[in-house]
Amino acid sequence: MALHEEMRAFLDSAPEGEVDFHDFTVPEVRTAVDGWMEVALEGPEVAEVKDIAVPGPGGTTIRARLYHPRPEQALPLLVFVVGGGFVANSLEVEDTPVRRIAATAQVAVLAVECRSAPEHPFPLPNEDAAAALAWAVEHAAELGADPGRIGVGGHSSGGALAIGAAVGLARTRPGRLRALAVITPSLDADFDTPSYRRYAHGYALTRVNAKWFWTQYLGERLADPPVEATPARAPLVDGLPPALFQLAEFDVLHDEALTLAGRLRDAGVPVTVSRGEGLMHGFFYMDRVSGAAAAANRGFAERIGQLLRAAD
Repeated sequence: MALHEEMRAFLDSAPEGEVDFHDFTVPEVRTAVDGWMEVALEGPEVAEVKDIAVPGPGGTTIRARLYHPRPEQALPLLVFVVGGGFVANSLEVEDTPVRRIAATAQVAVLAVECRSAPEHPFPLPNEDAAAALAWAVEHAAELGADPGRIGVGGHSSGGALAIGAAVGLARTRPGRLRALAVITPSLDADFDTPSYRRYAHGYALTRVNAKWFWTQYLGERLADPPVEATPARAPLVDGLPPALFQLAEFDVLHDEALTLAGRLRDAGVPVTVSRGEGLMHGFFYMDRVSGAAAAANRGFAERIGQLLRAAD
């Protein structure tokens, strides 16, 4: 189908038109990503929202924020790794959609901001995601959550970091996760898939900009990407919990997510895929712009709640 009219109107209204980040400095790219806050505006009220310092690798501290819609009750917990192209990971930019997940799914959400490239390239963001997930599993009760109902997820580049952390936890602590939920995840550094060719320009995330993000993250390793950075290529994906993939049809990242979803199914992992017909990358922030985006985001959150309560 065609791109939803509201999204096309949004793209057409951008005063600067389509921009290529190879002409930008890293601070300028981060400022551009911050612009999504003006699209999302304020999210729903959540009863408890508080910043948490999570112990990170080598004595570092990982920024995190807990959203708890019913702090008097031990709700399921979703550890959600925020995105930003590995370069502009930001709790602030993703505050509104994370609030929406917590309020709609009625789960506690621990949003995690991993360190950003190029100052902190691979594997440092991956180590942060793994450390934050392991910490949350051990401290769920202290967060007011149910230690027996924990999931992990992420948006865009945060989806790659979340899946990597889930794979690691499945090896060391099998069975601890109830759900894996990612939305428009960035899972491979292959810029020649059919979706990369088809949607290279004109749909919010361009092929040039996606490659720029991956270059900041991997540097010289982009020529031979490590499997730990590219979950679509991970050799072992068995042992993961039931997975939810919310995609966007008009997104360069679409096909790599389908590839991983298929590999998970082949490994015996239950998988639900919503291909996001008529949507483009960035719809995670676009509830106020597009009714179709709002419906997809609401469905994603509702399915997260269902997965985390599946055995109740």
